[in-house]
Amino acid sequence: MKSYHVDIQYVPESVTLLNMVARPAPYITNYMNYLASRYGVVPDERAGRVVNLLQEIEDAARAEFSGDMETVKFYCDAENDFSKPDSFANLLVLVGSLCDHVRTVQEQAEYLKKLPEQEYLTEFYEILKSYGASTAEAASNGKETVTDILDAIVQMNEPDARKLHLQQLFMHHKEHQEVLLGLMLRAQKILKKYEKRLKAFGEEAIAYLKEELQEQSLADYFIHEFYNETHLSTENKNSDTYVSYLKAATLGFYFKGRDVDSADGIVCFLGVIFSKNLNIRTLMKQRNTLSEEKVIAMLKLLADKSKFQILSTTVDKSAYGAELANMLGLTTATISHHTTALLDQNLLSLDKVDTKIYYRTNPEMIRALIQYLQDKLLKE
Repeated sequence: MKSYHVDIQYVPESVTLLNMVARPAPYITNYMNYLASRYGVVPDERAGRVVNLLQEIEDAARAEFSGDMETVKFYCDAENDFSKPDSFANLLVLVGSLCDHVRTVQEQAEYLKKLPEQEYLTEFYEILKSYGASTAEAASNGKETVTDILDAIVQMNEPDARKLHLQQLFMHHKEHQEVLLGLMLRAQKILKKYEKRLKAFGEEAIAYLKEELQEQSLADYFIHEFYNETHLSTENKNSDTYVSYLKAATLGFYFKGRDVDSADGIVCFLGVIFSKNLNIRTLMKQRNTLSEEKVIAMLKLLADKSKFQILSTTVDKSAYGAELANMLGLTTATISHHTTALLDQNLLSLDKVDTKIYYRTNPEMIRALIQYLQDKLLKE
């Protein structure tokens, strides 16, 4: 059964708002301009109204937190991809794929207060392993220790100073949660003022999606189009699609549970920006269309020895993250960082074998890149 939800997910949206405030202003406008340039799309009148509303919300938040920017940046500053407004704050209050979508910030605070320490370690570990990545490499065994998490932080592809910062946040998470949740409550209050206007756009996005996909679920569409027809079973699994507001151009899904095959449901995300005139099919098509900007981004990736080795290693045989780490002498966190960048440019594709996700070089995109270079540089 497919279900659709336009209610604001106040816990993740509040964290996202804080993360955006921690970035240089105006984040929303700059981000949407970046997407328009990258994918070669021209925003229509509706998209312009969505961006204006989100920018208004960002401006209101900047005014609200103008006297607390040092604290906001302490928890929400990040050096990761500009296009992914996440930070260590997401980890601290467990805002990831395990976040309960119906909770308010107050309810999340109560949940964290009552959560047994082992369960916190497990949830923190799972979000940590997928932080900044396109796919989750390994599931938790439910028995993680503090040492396991500290070791996982050390393996992250982050500067040493930021690793130390995250370790300190984790080791003293109770006191830091109290401060961060206080900021989130203020962010939630801002979002509530715009709830009616946001949900009106959310209703439009869901109406578009239903018309666009008809009987197909968003997860099935992603698997077929975005993941190069990787065979992930969606049969007999309930599908819940949530509108993402501040991450207005996001598209994604995950399986609810520790294992893909035994998962009892699928959660999908649809950015509020999408509509009939700015649709997901156009985005997917543009993702496979080469431009000078995209080619330059690809060449920068290929200039990195480790990323080039990942592609050359997976030409004839796919491999999962831990295998690549062993073959190339890298940490799984570094492999996750590299594969995310390669997937983002469609240079890698995904295969599923048993319960593992395997990476394979995408020959179609490699051929397209070579042809583009021949056309531009050799005039052949």
